[in-house]
Amino acid sequence: MSIEKSIRRLQGAIRIPTCSHPNPQDTDWSLFLDFIHYLESAYPDIHQNLHRRVINDYGLVFHWQASESKDKEQIEAMPVLFTAHYDVVAATDEGWTHPPFSGYDDGSRIWGRGSLDDKGSLISILEAVDELLLTGYRPPRDVYFAFGFDEEQGGSFGAQQIAAYFKEQNIHFQYVFDEGGAIIDGSMMGVEPSLAVVGIAEKGNNSFRFNFEGVQGHSSMPPKHTAIGEMAAFIQAVENKPFPLRLTPTVEEMLKALAPYKKGMTGKALANPALFFPIIKKVLLKNPQTAAMLRTSVSFTMTNAGTGHNVLPKDASCVANVRILQGESVQSVKEYFKSFGFDYSIEPLLENEPTDISDVQSDGMQRISACIKKVFPNTVPLPYLMVGGTDSRYYGEVADDSFRFLPCRLTSEELGSMHAVNESISHENIADMIAFYRTLLETI
Repeated sequence: MSIEKSIRRLQGAIRIPTCSHPNPQDTDWSLFLDFIHYLESAYPDIHQNLHRRVINDYGLVFHWQASESKDKEQIEAMPVLFTAHYDVVAATDEGWTHPPFSGYDDGSRIWGRGSLDDKGSLISILEAVDELLLTGYRPPRDVYFAFGFDEEQGGSFGAQQIAAYFKEQNIHFQYVFDEGGAIIDGSMMGVEPSLAVVGIAEKGNNSFRFNFEGVQGHSSMPPKHTAIGEMAAFIQAVENKPFPLRLTPTVEEMLKALAPYKKGMTGKALANPALFFPIIKKVLLKNPQTAAMLRTSVSFTMTNAGTGHNVLPKDASCVANVRILQGESVQSVKEYFKSFGFDYSIEPLLENEPTDISDVQSDGMQRISACIKKVFPNTVPLPYLMVGGTDSRYYGEVADDSFRFLPCRLTSEELGSMHAVNESISHENIADMIAFYRTLLETI
């Protein structure tokens, strides 16, 4: 099937700059309504054949009812949920080859913010559904689609409220399928075949503001430590004593899945990661992506202090983003910070516990793996730990499992373009994404 129409629809989606911001008051919500109306005009068959509900003004839930000709096994089957988000991070034209909200098509790629994260996925899902509706297909079980609108800011107004709706309605899913890992060159992990990395868990995404008080006055009569000095000492102490390295079940599953593709002692070590962890961790620590899977990480991202070059600051503050590994909790992280003995007040900006770990032996994972192998031959499905966050973390209470995978082949450069300049997606990847979602829906 020609993807020209699909490309045009994605271009139209990119051209609506649905940028979410940390402060909701800074967000132009009229653009989000424009996007909802755009989907109505672009996909009339979906809006006619699926039931749509709007949650919290901008969250979209579509319900595709199962075929009436179901057997007993299908009647008992739980529904599944596909989710994506249509908000994007802000962008200016600076540094872009083509403007970020142009949806420019250079003949082989579509350029623009959201082409990969995550309008490309959302549009590909709708394209797959649209194609199947044209054939008269109806799924053997109920399928839901949930499209959030503030994932980039934590998802508390979108996905969290949508999940609450499902809970109120007693709708429980066999699994959730969301954005996540992609297909990468196996050489990144030291193996020959391409790897389809499927996130089976997420670290908890948290941000805390630490406030330090000082004595305001003239800089010619300084105290032993200013508020800035206390803050700096705290930051240094935390950075010099990171959380301990640990091997979680998620990473263990990833290493075991890699073992058959490594020869000799390396393969044996990966097949027994707990036994050989002292050796394996040295290798994993060399790569920032795999290193982040081994510990709770703390990144100081913002500081604020001072009003004049010769005035002692009354207070100083810093913000730390903390990605919590399974086995730790928000409370244990707060206790870790207290252990350094500094005097501060802490203000939570975002709090999320690490997610549960999905079952790699489950029917959902097996179906996803089969679709990966069908659409992307000679590719190995690989479970892994997501160090970033997705909307799927909110659906843990209403789903048995969650799987996070962006069905397209991405280079390191393409992966690096998300939230950066020159985000774009190839025509080939658009076609592959639509094919994957269609195949998964047909085998649901």
